[in-house]
Amino acid sequence: MKKYIFLIMILLLFTGCSKSEPALKDDNSVEQSIIEESNNKVVSENNIKDSIDNSDKKVNDREGKIKSPLTGLYIEKEQLNPRPIAVMIDNYYKARPQAGLSDADIICEILAEGNITRYMAIIYSSKPSTIGPVRSARPYFISKALEYDPLYVHVGGSPQALKDIRALKMADIDALSCGKNTFWRKRHKPIPNNMYTSYEALIKEAHRRKYKANGNFKTLSFNEEDTDIEGQILKDIKFPYRKNYVSEFRYNDEEKLYYRYINNKPHRDEVTKIHLSAKNIIVQYTNTKVIDSKGRLDVNLIGKGKGFYITNGKIMKIIWKKGSRRDITRFYDLNGNEIKLNPGITWYQIVPSNLKIIMN
Repeated sequence: MKKYIFLIMILLLFTGCSKSEPALKDDNSVEQSIIEESNNKVVSENNIKDSIDNSDKKVNDREGKIKSPLTGLYIEKEQLNPRPIAVMIDNYYKARPQAGLSDADIICEILAEGNITRYMAIIYSSKPSTIGPVRSARPYFISKALEYDPLYVHVGGSPQALKDIRALKMADIDALSCGKNTFWRKRHKPIPNNMYTSYEALIKEAHRRKYKANGNFKTLSFNEEDTDIEGQILKDIKFPYRKNYVSEFRYNDEEKLYYRYINNKPHRDEVTKIHLSAKNIIVQYTNTKVIDSKGRLDVNLIGKGKGFYITNGKIMKIIWKKGSRRDITRFYDLNGNEIKLNPGITWYQIVPSNLKIIMN
C-alpha cells in the first residue's frame, strides 16, 4: 500500500512541475523536442536538422556555379554564353518539329500572318548544334528581342522589321546576307521551311562582323527557391489560334512543370526529342491588328496591359508594363507589387486581347 501511495505522490509532483512542457511520447515514437522560433513558428529539432542538411546540400550544389539571369537556375560558369542569341523559329506545320527549342531559356510565341504563330527562342545557357527552321523577322518580335541585347537571328523580314533592325543598330545576323557556313537548308523539309544554323556558326559570324561579345541587359527577379503563388488551380490551358495551331500546356503534379502540346500531341524538339516544358508561363494580352494587304500585324508591346502568371499548378492575374522598345517588360500583381518568377524555363504566350483561351 505504501508503495502505491509513494508512486502517486511522485506522479503528482511531476504533474505539478511540468504544465508548460509537451506531453511525453511513447517509447516507440520518434523523440522530438519542440523549439519556438522568433517568429512563433513551432518546428521540431528533426525538421531543423533536415532543413540544415538540405540547406548545406543546396550550398554544395551551387558552389562554384553562377545564377543564370534568364532562368534563375544555378549553372556551371562555362554554360553561360557571353551574349544571348534571339532566333526566329518557324511554326508553319511543314516546319515542325523544330530544333533548338529545348535549349532555349525563354521562348516567345506570337502571331504572324494568317493566324499562324511564330517562335522566338532566347538561347543563353546552351550551345545547340542545330537550330531551326529559322524564319523572318517582325517588328514586334524585335521589340521583345531588344530586352536581351542579343545577336538577332532571322531570314529576311517584313520591310518595317528590316528598317527597324538598321535604325536600332541591332547585332543582326540575317541568313540572306550570310554564306552557307552560317545557314544551310535541309532536304527533309520544303523551302522556305528548312533553313537551319548552329550556335557555333552564329558565333563565328558574329566575330566576323565584329559585334561586341557580351550582352548588356536587365533581368526579371527570381525566387531563390521554388515558391507557390496565390491563385486559382490550373491544370490545363489551351491557346486555339486556328485549326492545326492549338498550343496547350498540361500540368505535371510530380515534376511541377507544364508540358507543352501542339494539336493534342507532345511538342518535342527535333534533335533532342525532349518534350518541351515550362516552369513559368506568362500570358500577355495585347492590342493586335492587321495593317496591310499581306496580313501583317501590329502587335503593341509598348505601354501596359493585362495578363496571367502561371506556375506550380496555379494562375494569377497580372499587369504588364513596358516603357520603350529597349525597356524590359515587367509584371505586377493587382496590388502593384512586381512578381518574382520561379527558377526555370519561361514561355511567353503573347496573344490578341480577343483570343478565347481555354482553361481547366
